[in-house]
Amino acid sequence: MLGERSWLTAQRRCREDRSTYIPALGYDGPTLPAVLVSAHVMSLLATADPSSRGVEEDILIPLFARLTTVRTVLDAAAAAPPPIISHEYSSSSLPSAGTDVAAKADLEATSTEARALLEKIKRDMVDLRRLFRCIDNTEKGIRYSFNPVEQRMDDALQQEHPSVEHIHGQLLAVDAEIEGIKTKIRRAYNLPFSDRDTMEDQDPPLAPVATGMAATKKMEEVRYGPQMRHLKLAVSSLEAPVRSSVLCLAAFPEGALIKKRLLIHWWIGEGFVRSAAAGKERFEELVAKGFIIPVPSVLCDTVHRCTVRPWVRDMLISLARTNSFLELDCSDFAVARRVCLTSGKVLSGFSAGAKAIYNIDQKYVELDEGWFAGKKELCTLQLGQWREFGPQEQIANPMASHIEVSGVERFADIGSCKSLRYISFRGISRIESLPDSIGNLRELVVLDLRACHNLEELGQWITKLDRLEFLDLSECHLLGGMPKGLGRLTRLQVLKGFVVANTNSKDPCHLNELTKLEKLRKLGIVIGKMAVPTDDEFLKLGELRMLESLTIRWGLLTSEKNRNEDGQASHPVTVMRFAFPSNLKKLDLHCFPLTNFPHWVPKGVKKLYIRGGKLATLGDEEDWDVEVLRLRFLRDLHYNHDKLQRCFKKLDTEHTEIHACPNFMPKS
Repeated sequence: MLGERSWLTAQRRCREDRSTYIPALGYDGPTLPAVLVSAHVMSLLATADPSSRGVEEDILIPLFARLTTVRTVLDAAAAAPPPIISHEYSSSSLPSAGTDVAAKADLEATSTEARALLEKIKRDMVDLRRLFRCIDNTEKGIRYSFNPVEQRMDDALQQEHPSVEHIHGQLLAVDAEIEGIKTKIRRAYNLPFSDRDTMEDQDPPLAPVATGMAATKKMEEVRYGPQMRHLKLAVSSLEAPVRSSVLCLAAFPEGALIKKRLLIHWWIGEGFVRSAAAGKERFEELVAKGFIIPVPSVLCDTVHRCTVRPWVRDMLISLARTNSFLELDCSDFAVARRVCLTSGKVLSGFSAGAKAIYNIDQKYVELDEGWFAGKKELCTLQLGQWREFGPQEQIANPMASHIEVSGVERFADIGSCKSLRYISFRGISRIESLPDSIGNLRELVVLDLRACHNLEELGQWITKLDRLEFLDLSECHLLGGMPKGLGRLTRLQVLKGFVVANTNSKDPCHLNELTKLEKLRKLGIVIGKMAVPTDDEFLKLGELRMLESLTIRWGLLTSEKNRNEDGQASHPVTVMRFAFPSNLKKLDLHCFPLTNFPHWVPKGVKKLYIRGGKLATLGDEEDWDVEVLRLRFLRDLHYNHDKLQRCFKKLDTEHTEIHACPNFMPKS
């Protein structure tokens, strides 16, 4: 199907030329030795810090994830190419329909061999994991050997249209590198690589202590050499807001995917940037300087995520500690200005001068009187979840995104933290309501309450936050409506999770009040099963002149769900009237309740997403301006490729996804 290309785009990673990385940091001194930017030295830099985690967590776990991705790519490459995009593949990368039987047999044999290699590599990696649990810190001396393995796996994913032959070749190279690593381990530690191995034929082992000392000495030479001092000086010479923005990256685990929005909100909270627009410019600046690696989005060309090279992260951690910018892996934050909560018990007693509290990996947070009282300088409070978890990840491990807070009554003390500009309680359970004292935070710019599943009501205090620019209430499924007065938040630019009032709502806010929000760019609306919208409520959306992105989520699938006691539909979905502003660029519809494509969907939107519901057709109207299309889980959709091309002429197959739509007919 058309959407099966999305897996490739999702896995693309920008891998800039390492030889040009150092000048990008702003260092304009003497030319640095080539050894500094070699893959070997980068690996040593990534392991030199004493607080670095073991090889298993730092390398093997990410490689296991790569193996899973390689298997997905291999399966997709071995299958017949999707008919809609088959014309974009060259005959050298994928077989055409006219390939003879012998060629197909060769391809199948190569594919089978590649899968066998993949399984062998996976078994070897499992054995490596067992082995690394038996050895001490000298394991870090062999870490550089994994660079070629990472490079080969990334190369297997980087091609625009990966072929079975290309993946097979990369797997052969990976297998050879793994065998080399196994040999080095045997010689260094005199340990069996697996239960299948014996030590009878092994060469005399080298002394592990001597090997470890040599590796440690080499790492110290590189890490504390003049080149690293030059780089640290280059970072230290940046303007204070830029330097602080860079040092924030040290808080996140190695290899983590970091949302751009998350960084911008932190920067806004601490005043490193003044607005979301300035935050986006800062993000691009850090990309240009080489501090962060942008990760392309699926279908969309816009970058929403990034990551940090391990050795850059190590350097930033060192600078952050030296400059007392933040503290990591510490259970006593009595003097820290910025604290990162990690696994383990967190002692109370934060510094009165603490500016930021950031939850990195703390699943259970115990609040007491020492958390908020007297924190007049606290401006960033990220207690919630910062990671992203896809639907499959949440199903496989429901507790992965879970954060539980005890002592929620202590939230009443937050009102004394008058400098707070950023609060995130995303994904925290057991929050049924929030205290009125939050209304005293008149400097608050960002409030993220997404996925607070126990949140039942939003008090009138929210209408006092007249500096608020970002409010996310998505996935707060127990909310029955919005408090009246949201129209006073005239600086609001992003509002997600606005619940259309139901029969139980008392004096609720309606959409017509949002017409006062002249800066609103993004809006998310939830129409629940018991929603009772006014007759012209959705027509008011047309008056939001600055609105660029609109998401509508229905909690009902047919108008039968919304009937009164007499059996009559009080507000039938089929007669709901909508109007949208001409500036709208993205429309995202969830659980769409209609079978026919409505006439009120503007043809000028550039991005159209429809996920779930009863939609049966996209209609026959032509001349749509849609450039990005995502159709997911539409089991009743009866449509075909020819109509799609005729009606959506500007649509690029690279930016199209059709997933779990069994009645969509591909190109014949």
